[in-house]
Amino acid sequence: MLGILKHFPPCCVIFLAVAVESAMGGDLAAAPAPKISAPGYLESYVDPVFKTTVTRITGIPGSGIPNLNGQWAAIARHHYSKDAAWNCDQSLLFLERHQGHPGALFLDGTTYQPLFARQEPGTETRWHPKKPGIMVYVKDNLIGFWDVREDTTRTVTNFPGYSGFHIGPWEGNLSRDGRRLVVEGRKGKDHIAFAYDFEEGRKYPDVLLNEVADVDWISISASGNYLVLNGQIQGRTSDQTQVYDLQGNKIGNLWEQHGRPSHYDLTLDENGDDIAVGSSRSGPDDGRVIKRRLVDGQVTVLTSGGYASHTSARNVNRPGWVYVTYQHHGPTWPPYWDEVDAVKLDGSLTVERIARLHTKRTDYLTESHAVPSPDGNRVLWASDWEAASGRPIFTLVAQRTVADKKTDTNAGPNH
Repeated sequence: MLGILKHFPPCCVIFLAVAVESAMGGDLAAAPAPKISAPGYLESYVDPVFKTTVTRITGIPGSGIPNLNGQWAAIARHHYSKDAAWNCDQSLLFLERHQGHPGALFLDGTTYQPLFARQEPGTETRWHPKKPGIMVYVKDNLIGFWDVREDTTRTVTNFPGYSGFHIGPWEGNLSRDGRRLVVEGRKGKDHIAFAYDFEEGRKYPDVLLNEVADVDWISISASGNYLVLNGQIQGRTSDQTQVYDLQGNKIGNLWEQHGRPSHYDLTLDENGDDIAVGSSRSGPDDGRVIKRRLVDGQVTVLTSGGYASHTSARNVNRPGWVYVTYQHHGPTWPPYWDEVDAVKLDGSLTVERIARLHTKRTDYLTESHAVPSPDGNRVLWASDWEAASGRPIFTLVAQRTVADKKTDTNAGPNH
């Protein structure tokens, strides 16, 4: 185990065992978690409620970064919940939001030792889901591969007449097999997006977005068979969703309610169906984690309590689950307060409770945005340790083990 494992008095452990048992019935307020000190750099502690081991993997602001010429910044964290932090074989961990010198950091994916820093070559980058040392990047009108260890780039293709390429922007991903990507950008005066197939070197038709009042993001689905658009698509309602096929034809009706779901990720469920899974922000399932089948919009409610913030499905090698950030501190919407959990996709209302976030939201960067490793055995998030100022922001990783699991089924009243 890295660093110092902090132990708690036996009386506290007994008290918290009762708190967990009470939490199964949805009443965390009856036995609140105790205040504990923030860990030091590479120190680990046992979460007193959920018994998982949690390690701080970024350092004290102003202190030197091991192996590199620079100091830890006051903001040292990853990008976002559905942007994978680990590469596909988990040998590297990418912290894009190190807001200091050096900038973006690459750590050893297991020991968390800093390995090297890099300047990203494009507007956006994503880990390739099958090539461990490679990130896909876009810039201007090109798509390329970036070998992060060698810090070399190779242009895959470019598109004359196009400009301003993004992956989303900011919230897009590659298909599960790494074969397809959706690029958003401009062609002359037109706002467009299109799918690209790396294996065939094929560009699919442009989807015109000129009539969309506000494009939040557009991405390829997990299977690579659909494009998913999120934003203010029709009328004055934001956070709507429209699904398209690769040719740009609409699939099913507009999901016209606000945020049903919201802050969601794209994955495959236990039936192999392409789904969107995230927090509902409209009735009849406000606050719940829901999944919607892309082909027809069918909704399945996955939790019975809490008010979910963000969802991540980057655990591609642990199918059937997603990881959910619950940043709300209560006392409403019990029982999941200030914690990261895994939620089962089969509709059984099964929740695996993992760790406390120790985060108080003061601005966007203090949103925890929990993201799992590809095998789902670890989960990473940003924490300010509930500081009133919201600073510093550092990165924590919880190790999930079978022995550590706390699983609820049908837990929690509505609110």
